[in-house]
Amino acid sequence: MSEIIPFPKRKDKIEKDMITFFNQGDYERVYDLFITYEASFELTSQLALMKCEILWELKSYLELKEEANILMSQGFQPYDTLMIYYVKSLFELKQYHAVIDVIDQVIDEVNEHQTRLVFLPIKDQATAELNKRKDYFHYQLQSFFSLSNGEQTKLLLDLIDDHAYQYADTFAFYIKHESLNHRLMTLILEYLKFAHYEQPIHIEKFGLHTEVKPHRLKGVSHTSFNNQLMPRIIEWLEKAMPSLVSEAYVHLNTHNIALYPFEITSIDTIDHWLKAYQMYFKSLTGEENKKDDDLHALVELINLLNT
Repeated sequence: MSEIIPFPKRKDKIEKDMITFFNQGDYERVYDLFITYEASFELTSQLALMKCEILWELKSYLELKEEANILMSQGFQPYDTLMIYYVKSLFELKQYHAVIDVIDQVIDEVNEHQTRLVFLPIKDQATAELNKRKDYFHYQLQSFFSLSNGEQTKLLLDLIDDHAYQYADTFAFYIKHESLNHRLMTLILEYLKFAHYEQPIHIEKFGLHTEVKPHRLKGVSHTSFNNQLMPRIIEWLEKAMPSLVSEAYVHLNTHNIALYPFEITSIDTIDHWLKAYQMYFKSLTGEENKKDDDLHALVELINLLNT
């Protein structure tokens, strides 16, 4: 019995300290107290709102988005206030499409008219930001081949994040008529896949040729390389060369991206690929390999995937 008597006092002490430090604007300390508090006690609705406000003040928008979503799903009240935190965090994370979608979904569900008055300007701001980004995307695309590889990659990722798929014909033209970095070509194919681009496109990489319809592609994360070969290579490395495992993940992910959309099983068997990669990683450490003429071409292809 004596072991549980101090807990109510400890709970009250932490709550009192949180309120004191919150009023003093010491938000970092309050955040730390929340971690201590939640390890032993359940949040009240009042404390849940305070935690959201702390995350907002600390500009921890991703954590705020997740926290508000969890609290709403657990039935915490007031729903309107938690939804406002959720929407405002989405806006600060520049997820403007999500802001508009969420507001459209809940505008008639919220209880207070004041909540609608908060939401509508945020929706207008999100729409304005999307329009600004459209102008920016248009400008960047006009000078696409003057951009660095990193800038080109960022532009494509931004377009995907914004669901800006109106440039599908432009990127299909680039693949057909421009010389592209192999990894950039893969990212463009991913963009075209998300854009549901249905026209056939001829792809050439590393002397390999194929014709694809992007909307039918499975995606980089669903290749035989990623799902069948890579786990077997990592399993072998964990036993044979454990110090290389972290570096190997980087190599293998790069190779998977570079080789896409070609399936490794259309080139050789999984077993041969595994043996070729064993030779490849041994060569990286300076270990001598037994000569194997049957795997020479495959090892050469693996080396090309780094270019």
